[in-house]
Amino acid sequence: MIVIRLFVVIFLFVSIGMKGQQKQDYIWLTGIDQDTSLAGEQGIRFDFNGDEVNPKIYNIGYGFDGNNASICDSEGNLLFYSNGCNILNRFGELMPDGDSINAGEWKDIFWRGEDCTLGYPGYQDVMILPDPANNSGYYYFHKPSKYNPGNLTTKELRFSYVNMQLDDGKGDLVQKNVSYYFEDDAMGGYFTAINNNTGDAWWIIQPTNEDSIFLTYLVDQNGIRQFEDQNSHQYFTAFKSSASGTARFSPDGTKYALYNYYDQLHVYDFDRSTGVLSNHKEIKIYDEIDFQDSRFGGVEWSSNSRFVYTASRDNLHQIDLWNDNPEERVVLIDVYNGTQDPFNTTFTLLSLGPDCRIYLTPKNGSASYHVINHPDSLGTACDFVQNVIKLPYSGSRASLPNFPRFR
Repeated sequence: MIVIRLFVVIFLFVSIGMKGQQKQDYIWLTGIDQDTSLAGEQGIRFDFNGDEVNPKIYNIGYGFDGNNASICDSEGNLLFYSNGCNILNRFGELMPDGDSINAGEWKDIFWRGEDCTLGYPGYQDVMILPDPANNSGYYYFHKPSKYNPGNLTTKELRFSYVNMQLDDGKGDLVQKNVSYYFEDDAMGGYFTAINNNTGDAWWIIQPTNEDSIFLTYLVDQNGIRQFEDQNSHQYFTAFKSSASGTARFSPDGTKYALYNYYDQLHVYDFDRSTGVLSNHKEIKIYDEIDFQDSRFGGVEWSSNSRFVYTASRDNLHQIDLWNDNPEERVVLIDVYNGTQDPFNTTFTLLSLGPDCRIYLTPKNGSASYHVINHPDSLGTACDFVQNVIKLPYSGSRASLPNFPRFR
């Protein structure tokens, strides 16, 4: 009897663990095919389902610019992805109604090509969230640029909706380009989300231009609901703040970080039950800022939620949030080593992988990525290595899929 009971307990724990696998971010797609010798529209696929991550050539159908989002099922099988203009199924085929995402006057006037084979611009402007009310439904959140003479950086907030039961299980859109925020002051970039405390809803935070406001949304069984605006305690400008950085929730869900070179690093406590940000801290990475300089700033957390990493073109910093001494908590980990592969491989986007390593992209088309091998370790023990991930071809811009925190 004891043996039988023990077996039942072990079986239940294993079953719960298997059911709770969160592998929705195990496939990363990126790249723009610039090699005419390759057949089709080839991109690059990172697969975290195996023991090693070896990026391989993959037929993506359409190239990626900054907009990049994908989603797997809980077992790590690719479902669909998007480059900001088109939504494609797992076979690299355009979904039956998957074209004309982010359609509008701005795209018609300023962007390249009707079919958007080169993707849509804007880092951290798209994201896919599973619908808490439908196991087969997915929200695709996106931010099109709006044409406003004299100011081309304004953004609107939209969503499209994919039902994976349609088209023989390959997915189809049932809603497209639906606006849920009608003002044109959403900042470019900084679009991120995390589960609530019970795991059955999503919190979304989005800063605004020419203001010190965070828009706050909850996606739950009832759809998309906007909560009361929150004070960011930092005035963000369309000229320098918008589209110049990224934001991330900590893996443990207790903090939120936003970074760009001009406004520097801002860290907040976050309550996953209420969506409230508090205890704002501004952390200076640089003593002086050159506002005439053009720099993009990326931010990411270590998996233990102790360290924040910031990248600003030539410099990678680590910030130890357990250290209250301003003179000690910001450490310069490394500077750009001058490698051209074939262009400058300076630092742009950071993303924490399912293997708990942080992947860092160069800004320009490159045949290699950088990696922080042990981001939970203090200082240079984090083991940052430049140009260590060799890509199958030089055609990948600074583009990585923008995922919420799944684990």
